[in-house]
Amino acid sequence: MKKLLALLLAAVLLLTAGCADGSGLPTLPGQTESAAPQTTAPVASTEAVPTEAPVTETVPATEAVPTTEAPAAEATTQAPTEPPTEPPTEPPAPVDPWSLLAEKSFEQGSYTDEFGWTDSYSYALPLLRANTLDAAAINSEIDAVFGQSIREAKEAMAQHLSLSLYATGYFGVVWEDVLTIVVVANWDWIDDYRVYCYDCTRGCRLDTRALLARKGISEEAFLNACRSAVQNCFEEAFGSIPQEDREAYGYYEALERCVSSAYVNLEVMAYPAENGDVTVIAPVVSLAGADAYYHILNLGLTASEPIP
Repeated sequence: MKKLLALLLAAVLLLTAGCADGSGLPTLPGQTESAAPQTTAPVASTEAVPTEAPVTETVPATEAVPTTEAPAAEATTQAPTEPPTEPPTEPPAPVDPWSLLAEKSFEQGSYTDEFGWTDSYSYALPLLRANTLDAAAINSEIDAVFGQSIREAKEAMAQHLSLSLYATGYFGVVWEDVLTIVVVANWDWIDDYRVYCYDCTRGCRLDTRALLARKGISEEAFLNACRSAVQNCFEEAFGSIPQEDREAYGYYEALERCVSSAYVNLEVMAYPAENGDVTVIAPVVSLAGADAYYHILNLGLTASEPIP
């Protein structure tokens, strides 16, 4: 009996020692190792804890997103703005062409040279009173051509030399808003001309091509009319020469040169008369004296179109 009690006590001690580390549990008859409940329960409890805590912490972050995007949405609705539009261009104010013509200088007197010859002189220079580049260029050209000639004439008088430049003068012509200044120098052998057409509204100079375009006249029509006018001028000047003497005088050769491109071209000085007719100051070949002399000729071209 005592032996049986001792064996039972030993078995209890062994069982108690096996439960302490959990790995030494004996397998009872009819029980498998997979049925032990202590190995699965702790695993389920450890997986549930980390999944719940992050969910509750991320909710405030997702709610804050709309508050940061709201200003961007408002900016989008306010962004579309129409580009600034320029005010409509107003037409330039009308200008009185005569108000732009002034006199830069004028002097006159009499002069006796070293040989005792006494002559009168009169020197006048015009001025285009407009604050544009083309007006400045016109004034500069007038001074370079005629102003310089006056200065040289005065130097010659200071040295008691014979007078060669007797006068410089000018006249103005107005058609619509175009002011024309014609300047002439009277030398002892020839008269020299310059023509300056100025569009007062646009503030630009009009050469012969620009004038023809302004009036709607083709270049071909202009050249044909110019040849006809030059030929008529030549024939009126030398038509009294007898037919039998014309060959000897060089009449036909001069007439041929007179209407050639060397004398009739788009460089011929042209301007509109008061009634709009195109007028030219063209060189006409001469049979005596200089090779050619300037003549003021009206071409009778009146075509005109509205300003584009």
